[in-house]
Amino acid sequence: MKDYPFEDIMHYIIDLGIGEYALIGVHQSVESFIEIVNRENRVSDLMRLYVEPYEDGESFHSFSGPVVNYDEYL
Repeated sequence: MKDYPFEDIMHYIIDLGIGEYALIGVHQSVESFIEIVNRENRVSDLMRLYVEPYEDGESFHSFSGPVVNYDEYL
């Protein structure tokens, strides 16, 4: 996070107290969200090195992924 900061959003990493953490970002605009999702160094790719996959093999749950469904956000 320090090497690839978010410059246009408020963000927090929250300890859920069950061995899991949540990354929460509050974007100022849809454009800001799109820029973060499409940037070269995606947070999910950087964090994947430090997580244990779930039983289904997924590293993250409830992650929107690198593709944005514009109909949901516009």
